[in-house]
Amino acid sequence: MPFDLSPGLTGAYNFRDLGGLRTGDGHKVRAGALFRSDTLQALTEQDAANLVDALGVELIVDLRGGAEAVEQGRGLLARAAVCYLNAPLRDAPVTDLDPAEQTLQFYLQTLTASGAMLTNVVRFLAALAGRPAVFHCAAGKDRTGVVTALVLSLLGVQREEIVRDYLTTQQNMPRIVERFRRWPYYRDHMAAVPPQLYQTDENTIRAFLDHLDKQFNGAKGWARTRGVPDEVIDRLKAGLLQTAAP
Repeated sequence: MPFDLSPGLTGAYNFRDLGGLRTGDGHKVRAGALFRSDTLQALTEQDAANLVDALGVELIVDLRGGAEAVEQGRGLLARAAVCYLNAPLRDAPVTDLDPAEQTLQFYLQTLTASGAMLTNVVRFLAALAGRPAVFHCAAGKDRTGVVTALVLSLLGVQREEIVRDYLTTQQNMPRIVERFRRWPYYRDHMAAVPPQLYQTDENTIRAFLDHLDKQFNGAKGWARTRGVPDEVIDRLKAGLLQTAAP
Protein backbone atom coordinates (compact mmCIF):
# COMPACT_ATOMS: atom_id res chain seq x y z
CA MET A 1 0.00 0.00 0.00
CA PRO A 2 1.66 3.29 -1.09
CA PHE A 3 1.88 6.24 1.25
CA ASP A 4 -0.13 9.39 0.54
CA LEU A 5 2.81 11.74 -0.01
CA SER A 6 1.05 14.91 -1.11
CA PRO A 7 -2.38 15.37 0.49
CA GLY A 8 -2.92 18.88 -0.81
CA LEU A 9 0.37 20.48 0.32
CA THR A 10 2.70 21.93 -2.28
CA GLY A 11 5.05 23.78 0.09
CA ALA A 12 6.02 20.72 2.16
CA TYR A 13 7.80 17.97 0.27
CA ASN A 14 7.92 15.22 2.90
CA PHE A 15 4.45 15.50 4.43
CA ARG A 16 2.44 12.33 4.82
CA ASP A 17 -0.27 10.65 6.82
CA LEU A 18 0.92 7.74 8.96
CA GLY A 19 -2.55 6.27 8.84
CA GLY A 20 -2.86 2.71 7.59
CA LEU A 21 0.37 1.36 9.05
CA ARG A 22 -0.36 -2.01 10.64
CA THR A 23 0.49 -3.39 14.04
CA GLY A 24 1.26 -7.00 14.82
CA ASP A 25 -2.00 -7.53 16.70
CA GLY A 26 -4.60 -6.72 14.07
CA HIS A 27 -4.78 -2.93 14.35
CA LYS A 28 -3.72 -0.03 12.15
CA VAL A 29 -2.97 3.63 12.66
CA ARG A 30 -6.04 5.79 12.14
CA ALA A 31 -6.05 7.81 8.94
CA GLY A 32 -6.02 11.57 9.38
CA ALA A 33 -4.81 11.49 12.98
CA LEU A 34 -1.00 11.61 12.83
CA PHE A 35 1.15 13.26 10.19
CA ARG A 36 4.90 13.65 9.75
CA SER A 37 6.55 16.34 7.66
CA ASP A 38 9.51 18.41 6.68
CA THR A 39 9.42 22.11 7.60
CA LEU A 40 6.09 23.87 7.22
CA GLN A 41 7.60 27.34 6.86
CA ALA A 42 7.04 27.55 3.09
CA LEU A 43 3.37 26.54 2.96
CA THR A 44 1.17 28.51 0.60
CA GLU A 45 -2.14 30.08 1.60
CA GLN A 46 -3.93 27.07 0.13
CA ASP A 47 -1.59 24.69 1.96
CA ALA A 48 -2.31 26.36 5.28
CA ALA A 49 -6.04 26.19 4.63
CA ASN A 50 -5.79 22.51 3.70
CA LEU A 51 -3.79 21.71 6.83
CA VAL A 52 -6.06 23.54 9.25
CA ASP A 53 -9.48 23.34 7.62
CA ALA A 54 -9.46 20.23 5.42
CA LEU A 55 -7.19 18.02 7.54
CA GLY A 56 -8.27 19.64 10.80
CA VAL A 57 -4.80 19.67 12.36
CA GLU A 58 -5.00 20.85 15.98
CA LEU A 59 -1.40 20.38 17.13
CA ILE A 60 1.91 21.15 15.45
CA VAL A 61 5.03 19.80 17.17
CA ASP A 62 8.11 21.57 15.82
CA LEU A 63 11.25 19.54 16.48
CA ARG A 64 13.64 22.18 15.16
CA GLY A 65 16.09 23.75 17.59
CA GLY A 66 14.90 26.88 19.37
CA ALA A 67 17.15 29.31 17.49
CA GLU A 68 16.50 27.43 14.25
CA ALA A 69 12.72 27.66 14.68
CA VAL A 70 12.91 31.37 15.47
CA GLU A 71 15.26 32.19 12.59
CA GLN A 72 13.43 30.11 10.00
CA GLY A 73 9.98 30.95 11.30
CA ARG A 74 6.62 29.27 11.04
CA GLY A 75 5.46 30.90 7.83
CA LEU A 76 1.75 31.41 7.37
CA LEU A 77 0.93 28.96 10.17
CA ALA A 78 2.15 31.53 12.70
CA ARG A 79 -1.25 33.18 12.44
CA ALA A 80 -3.32 29.98 12.33
CA ALA A 81 -5.52 28.94 15.26
CA VAL A 82 -3.52 25.78 15.95
CA CYS A 83 -1.73 24.70 19.10
CA TYR A 84 2.03 25.00 18.52
CA LEU A 85 4.75 23.28 20.55
CA ASN A 86 8.45 23.79 19.95
CA ALA A 87 10.10 20.64 21.30
CA PRO A 88 13.69 21.26 20.16
CA LEU A 89 15.84 18.27 19.32
CA ARG A 90 19.40 19.08 18.30
CA ASP A 91 20.41 18.75 14.67
CA ALA A 92 23.03 16.28 13.43
CA PRO A 93 26.45 17.53 14.60
CA VAL A 94 29.58 17.81 12.49
CA THR A 95 31.88 14.86 13.31
CA ASP A 96 34.64 12.77 11.74
CA LEU A 97 32.64 9.54 11.86
CA ASP A 98 31.62 7.58 8.80
CA PRO A 99 28.33 9.14 7.60
CA ALA A 100 26.25 6.03 8.27
CA GLU A 101 27.72 5.64 11.75
CA GLN A 102 27.31 9.35 12.40
CA THR A 103 23.60 9.21 11.60
CA LEU A 104 23.05 6.15 13.78
CA GLN A 105 24.95 7.67 16.71
CA PHE A 106 22.91 10.84 16.33
CA TYR A 107 19.69 8.81 16.52
CA LEU A 108 20.87 6.91 19.59
CA GLN A 109 22.02 10.09 21.30
CA THR A 110 18.61 11.63 20.65
CA LEU A 111 17.00 8.57 22.23
CA THR A 112 19.15 8.72 25.37
CA ALA A 113 19.73 12.48 25.73
CA SER A 114 19.33 13.98 29.18
CA GLY A 115 16.22 16.00 29.76
CA ALA A 116 12.61 15.26 28.98
CA MET A 117 12.19 16.70 25.50
CA LEU A 118 11.60 13.42 23.68
CA THR A 119 9.33 12.09 26.40
CA ASN A 120 7.41 15.38 26.35
CA VAL A 121 6.72 14.84 22.67
CA VAL A 122 5.29 11.40 23.45
CA ARG A 123 3.19 12.83 26.28
CA PHE A 124 1.78 15.64 24.14
CA LEU A 125 0.92 13.30 21.28
CA ALA A 126 -0.75 10.95 23.76
CA ALA A 127 -2.72 13.77 25.37
CA LEU A 128 -4.24 14.72 22.02
CA ALA A 129 -4.19 11.25 20.45
CA GLY A 130 -6.99 10.90 17.94
CA ARG A 131 -7.11 14.64 17.25
CA PRO A 132 -5.09 15.48 14.13
CA ALA A 133 -1.46 16.34 14.89
CA VAL A 134 1.66 16.85 12.79
CA PHE A 135 5.27 16.78 13.89
CA HIS A 136 8.17 17.99 11.79
CA CYS A 137 11.78 19.18 11.74
CA ALA A 138 13.60 20.67 8.73
CA ALA A 139 13.96 17.84 6.20
CA GLY A 140 11.61 15.49 8.05
CA LYS A 141 14.27 12.77 7.95
CA ASP A 142 16.31 12.52 11.16
CA ARG A 143 14.67 14.22 14.14
CA THR A 144 11.28 13.45 12.65
CA GLY A 145 12.51 9.96 11.75
CA VAL A 146 13.47 9.22 15.35
CA VAL A 147 10.14 10.44 16.70
CA THR A 148 8.23 8.52 14.03
CA ALA A 149 10.06 5.25 14.67
CA LEU A 150 9.65 5.64 18.42
CA VAL A 151 5.94 6.50 18.35
CA LEU A 152 5.13 3.79 15.81
CA SER A 153 7.05 1.29 17.94
CA LEU A 154 5.07 2.35 21.00
CA LEU A 155 1.90 1.71 19.00
CA GLY A 156 3.14 -1.76 18.08
CA VAL A 157 3.47 -1.06 14.35
CA GLN A 158 5.32 -3.85 12.56
CA ARG A 159 9.03 -3.29 12.01
CA GLU A 160 8.83 -3.62 8.22
CA GLU A 161 6.14 -0.94 8.14
CA ILE A 162 8.38 1.40 10.14
CA VAL A 163 11.32 0.73 7.83
CA ARG A 164 9.17 1.26 4.75
CA ASP A 165 7.93 4.59 6.04
CA TYR A 166 11.47 5.70 6.88
CA LEU A 167 12.74 4.85 3.39
CA THR A 168 9.86 6.71 1.74
CA THR A 169 11.64 9.93 2.69
CA GLN A 170 14.45 9.20 0.23
CA GLN A 171 12.32 9.94 -2.83
CA ASN A 172 11.61 13.40 -1.42
CA MET A 173 15.19 14.32 -0.47
CA PRO A 174 16.35 15.67 -3.88
CA ARG A 175 13.74 18.45 -3.79
CA ILE A 176 14.45 19.14 -0.12
CA VAL A 177 18.20 19.38 -0.72
CA GLU A 178 17.66 21.68 -3.70
CA ARG A 179 15.50 23.97 -1.59
CA PHE A 180 17.99 23.94 1.27
CA ARG A 181 20.66 25.20 -1.11
CA ARG A 182 18.62 28.41 -1.37
CA TRP A 183 18.22 28.78 2.40
CA PRO A 184 21.47 29.92 4.07
CA TYR A 185 20.84 28.23 7.43
CA TYR A 186 20.60 24.77 5.88
CA ARG A 187 23.01 25.47 3.03
CA ASP A 188 25.73 26.12 5.60
CA HIS A 189 24.95 22.86 7.42
CA MET A 190 25.03 20.88 4.18
CA ALA A 191 28.42 22.39 3.36
CA ALA A 192 29.84 21.20 6.70
CA VAL A 193 28.69 17.56 6.61
CA PRO A 194 29.02 14.68 4.11
CA PRO A 195 26.23 14.62 1.49
CA GLN A 196 25.29 11.12 2.65
CA LEU A 197 23.76 12.68 5.77
CA TYR A 198 20.99 13.99 3.55
CA GLN A 199 20.12 10.49 2.35
CA THR A 200 18.26 7.66 4.05
CA ASP A 201 19.93 4.32 4.80
CA GLU A 202 17.95 1.19 5.55
CA ASN A 203 20.72 -0.13 7.82
CA THR A 204 20.45 2.98 9.99
CA ILE A 205 16.78 2.58 10.86
CA ARG A 206 17.16 -1.17 11.35
CA ALA A 207 20.13 -0.66 13.68
CA PHE A 208 18.15 1.96 15.60
CA LEU A 209 15.23 -0.43 16.09
CA ASP A 210 17.64 -3.21 17.05
CA HIS A 211 19.16 -0.96 19.72
CA LEU A 212 15.69 -0.08 21.02
CA ASP A 213 14.94 -3.78 21.43
CA LYS A 214 18.29 -4.88 22.85
CA GLN A 215 18.98 -1.94 25.14
CA PHE A 216 15.46 -1.25 26.40
CA ASN A 217 13.45 -4.36 25.53
CA GLY A 218 11.46 -2.29 23.06
CA ALA A 219 9.91 1.17 22.91
CA LYS A 220 7.69 0.56 25.92
CA GLY A 221 10.76 -0.39 27.95
CA TRP A 222 12.41 2.86 26.84
CA ALA A 223 9.34 4.81 27.94
CA ARG A 224 9.40 3.19 31.38
CA THR A 225 13.07 4.06 31.88
CA ARG A 226 12.18 7.66 31.05
CA GLY A 227 9.34 7.84 33.52
CA VAL A 228 6.48 7.60 31.02
CA PRO A 229 3.72 5.54 32.67
CA ASP A 230 1.92 2.77 30.84
CA GLU A 231 -1.28 4.83 31.02
CA VAL A 232 0.24 7.36 28.61
CA ILE A 233 1.04 4.63 26.10
CA ASP A 234 -2.44 3.18 26.51
CA ARG A 235 -3.90 6.61 25.74
CA LEU A 236 -1.68 6.89 22.68
CA LYS A 237 -2.93 3.54 21.41
CA ALA A 238 -6.58 4.24 22.21
CA GLY A 239 -6.52 7.45 20.25
CA LEU A 240 -4.41 6.43 17.28
CA LEU A 241 -5.27 2.78 16.59
CA GLN A 242 -8.29 1.09 15.12
CA THR A 243 -9.08 -2.47 14.18
CA ALA A 244 -7.72 -3.35 10.75
CA ALA A 245 -9.98 -4.93 8.18
CA PRO A 246 -9.06 -8.53 7.28
